[in-house]
Amino acid sequence: MGAERALLCAALLAQARLLGAQDTGPVHDAPYIPSPQITVEEMLRLAQVGPGDVVYDLGSGDGRVVITAAAQFGARGVGVERDAALVAQSRINAERAGVAARVRFLQQDLFATGLAEATVVTLYLSPNLNLRLRPALLALAPGTRIVSHSADLGDWPPDRKTSIRKDVLLWIVPARVAGRWRAEFGSRRLDLDILQRYQGISMQVGGAATQAWEARLEGERLSFVLVEKETAFYVDARVRGDLLEGLVRRGATGPREAFSAKRGQ
Repeated sequence: MGAERALLCAALLAQARLLGAQDTGPVHDAPYIPSPQITVEEMLRLAQVGPGDVVYDLGSGDGRVVITAAAQFGARGVGVERDAALVAQSRINAERAGVAARVRFLQQDLFATGLAEATVVTLYLSPNLNLRLRPALLALAPGTRIVSHSADLGDWPPDRKTSIRKDVLLWIVPARVAGRWRAEFGSRRLDLDILQRYQGISMQVGGAATQAWEARLEGERLSFVLVEKETAFYVDARVRGDLLEGLVRRGATGPREAFSAKRGQ
């Protein structure tokens, strides 16, 4: 096994030198600076990475983020890196860590990378690159987690932030909920008008003596409280395109019943 691994390492490094000589792609403003291991682990912890996740690291350097995701959190991972030598080193590091079967590394431009299978995207890039990536990140499936070392995403505020030696910021891609919804629960029929900016929402109830409070959106989960006279109805629902489905509880400890709403009715 030692001889085979040495031959593999030599072959990968030789391939890296050849590819590096041929690399004529565009240059981006993100020099390679490895994240400290404590920051890597905090990024993955904050994103709640687990065995069901596929972690994409854009600008993956020596592969430490996706290797840690596989080795310590049980996830699968994909690293995207332009530097051929770093891609080769990442593959060697994955072999050494015993996770080569669960991770892969692509030598390509991060802006040409499809992210549809990603459940988590990790970044250690410049603010400028983060802003350029933001439209593609917002277009990912609701609930996809984006976690960045240091740099933010402009006026898209993070859902959470921690500071353990370094700043780590987490965003959860929000579902699109803006518009008018016709809600039904029990014998009630209500129109809900929702305004949205990123994960920030405001809600009004149309044509009824009912008010909406504490509206919150996290990924595809929408929760709010409807208040009618002295009764509160606690709604917890999931967004599925133009359909909202979940449960509503009458009062803080009352029974639950089905809640549903359709957009554009």
